[in-house]
Amino acid sequence: MNLLTAFARTAAHTQLLFAGLLLALPLTGHAQYPDQPIKVIVAFPAGSAVDVVARSLISRLAAPLGQPVVIENKVGASGNIGFELVARAPKDGYTLLFAPTQLAANPGLGKVNYDPLKDFAPIMLTSRISALLVVPPESPAKTVADLIAMAKAKPGALSYASGGNGGIGHFSGELIKANGGNLDIVHIPYKSAAEQVQSVMANQTAFAYPAMQLALQQVKAGKLRALAVTGANRSALLPMVPTMSEAMNPGFVLDAWYGLLAPAGTPPEVVNKLHAELARILRDPAARAPLVDGSHEIVASTPAEFAATIQKDFRVWGDLARKLDVKVD
Repeated sequence: MNLLTAFARTAAHTQLLFAGLLLALPLTGHAQYPDQPIKVIVAFPAGSAVDVVARSLISRLAAPLGQPVVIENKVGASGNIGFELVARAPKDGYTLLFAPTQLAANPGLGKVNYDPLKDFAPIMLTSRISALLVVPPESPAKTVADLIAMAKAKPGALSYASGGNGGIGHFSGELIKANGGNLDIVHIPYKSAAEQVQSVMANQTAFAYPAMQLALQQVKAGKLRALAVTGANRSALLPMVPTMSEAMNPGFVLDAWYGLLAPAGTPPEVVNKLHAELARILRDPAARAPLVDGSHEIVASTPAEFAATIQKDFRVWGDLARKLDVKVD
């Protein structure tokens, strides 16, 4: 064997060895995901309904993913500040969004700097929840009909609280006004969902439509009176409370959803990994219990199903906003 042949064989052997080492090494980039902490943006204040769900459910991703999952509240403009932040975030799976229905509804309320249909990669719609029509315990209104009669008797005297413009509480309040015959009731938007509940408990406003999980304990403690739920069916936790369809109008059905999203363009393998881990968590009774106890309906959708829901609600809530003339101030 001459020197040139020996060198060629050595070089070939070295190339095979190097290729084998490459195959043995873990893939870089997203195949190692996650290899750093994950930030989940909640676009509403601490203590809001969406924040409560994020901290009880989404924070559970930390253990199976092996990295901290940090919930950050980026508040302002009825959620638009947080939504836009994630829409413009790197597409690497390290900045996520846990959002309520407002993500799809807000474009119908005014100019936004994101597109709910194009700027996000839906991961999972985790749950749905109805709003609960509540009044102070000393209110003369024992039924929805009583409340409407009070509003008709004193135009402009009643007010209703919401956790901010454009949310389910705002839409529900405008729906009762429209369906009751264009009632003259003043809308008082607060900065947080918790504040709207406190305003009704303190008899500062006549009624509100908070998410059930925020008002349920106060109702059970006698600090609020529940008149109706906005979902299609009665709640198993308050079976004697009628739906708005039963109490007022068969078409009065409005509920909210919560879901996890990433910026559009996030690699499918990252989306699929997050979905698989979150689905596994939602099969755990310990993880489901706080949601069920808060009157959530567990959904655990696929990414495609969540995308279809966003598309549908983008249209439905936009149409509703135009019909009711609901706007973000």
